[in-house]
Amino acid sequence: MKRPLHKHKRDNEMPPLKLQYEAGYNAFTNTKQWTKRLDNETVIVTSCPYKADSMQAKEWHRGYNEAYFQNLERLNATEKRG
Repeated sequence: MKRPLHKHKRDNEMPPLKLQYEAGYNAFTNTKQWTKRLDNETVIVTSCPYKADSMQAKEWHRGYNEAYFQNLERLNATEKRG
């Protein structure tokens, strides 16, 4: 019988990547995002709190991107109706 590839004994010991995904999603949808004025334009400045190449960072970005594209679809649907 082969041994599992991971060293975790139970499923609840696996890294909680769902938390990073939700944190990224909430970072986009939060109304108190970091903003910066640049050439009379407001730019959203949000950065991932995790190491750049980590799995946590990838999940955070996946959640952030999901919220962005859902918002974009909602805006495009509103423009088509109006």
